[in-house]
This record gives sequence, C-alpha cells and structure tokens, in this order.
Amino acid sequence: MSVLGGMTTARWAAALAACLVLGPALAGCAYEDDAGPRPSAAGSSGRPGYTVPVEDPDVLAVETRNYAELERRLAIAPGEALLADSGPADGPGVGFQKSATVKTAGPHSVAAACVGIPHAQIYLTQSIRGGSQYTVLEIDCSETRTQVVELAAGPVGAQLTRVQPGGAWTGAVAGLRITAG
Repeated sequence: MSVLGGMTTARWAAALAACLVLGPALAGCAYEDDAGPRPSAAGSSGRPGYTVPVEDPDVLAVETRNYAELERRLAIAPGEALLADSGPADGPGVGFQKSATVKTAGPHSVAAACVGIPHAQIYLTQSIRGGSQYTVLEIDCSETRTQVVELAAGPVGAQLTRVQPGGAWTGAVAGLRITAG
C-alpha cells in the first residue's frame, strides 16, 4: 500500500487497538502462591537494624572530663585558630570532619591530642594543583602532638576516623587546633 502511511499506519493502529482491548483484561489477573508471603529484599538482610544507643550517664561524665582535659592540651597552640575541632573517638557518632579556608599560604602549627584511648589518627587534606595533599597525624594520647605543616591558600580539611572498629563506648575524645605561624 502506498497510500498515506501505508502498512506502517495500519500496524500501529492494530497494535494500539490490541493494547486497548487486552490491557484492562490483563490488569485484572492475579497470581497467588500457597507458599506464603515472600520476604522483600530489604527484609532478607542478616544484619540487625540501626538502633540508637542509650547514653550512659557515667560514660557521659567521663566524656565531659575528657573534653576538659583535651581543651587544656590543645590550648598550647599559640595564636588565633584557623581550624579547631574535637569529637568522640569511640562509641556512637565517632569522629569529626571540618574544613576552613587558608587565607595566607605558609607554615601553620598543628596541635593534636586525644584523651581516653592509647592513640588516634587525624587526617589533614588540602586540594593543590595536580591533586590533593594528605598529612596523617598519628597521635600518642599520652602527650600533645605538635607539628608545623606547609599549607597553601585555599580549603583545608581535618577528619578524625575510627581507629578500632566496634568496641565499647568509653568517653574517649580527640581533637586538633591549627594556627598560623
């Protein structure tokens, strides 16, 4: 057929008519299985769901004392802080992540400490031309770690990560303070 549209139009019309007739008829079909309901993909996980831990007042008291000791240790860093942060080193909500902008490139003092655990790791990151620069601060918690690092102008980030996965919540804390000069 070479009339307007030809066989292509006729095929499309037949397909549309078949969908209009068969669609409602097939929508009413149901399949039932005597095996009972099947678990969903979300329900088949072997891990328990996330639960919010109950805050132990004794651990909270230890954590409060540890934060006071941490602030005392970090106060040795002279000058105005470019970036200062602290957070729990174990238990729920472990760690911290913070960033700041370095206005003047050059040497900066970093003071890092932890209280209530043997050691911690804090990562400093800075985007530089051609990639990123990483500095890992391994902290012995018996003392305050001080170090001079060269920072370029631009954003710098600090992150405390969990050193030992799992474990009990003891109220341990860690933090750092970066100052110019």
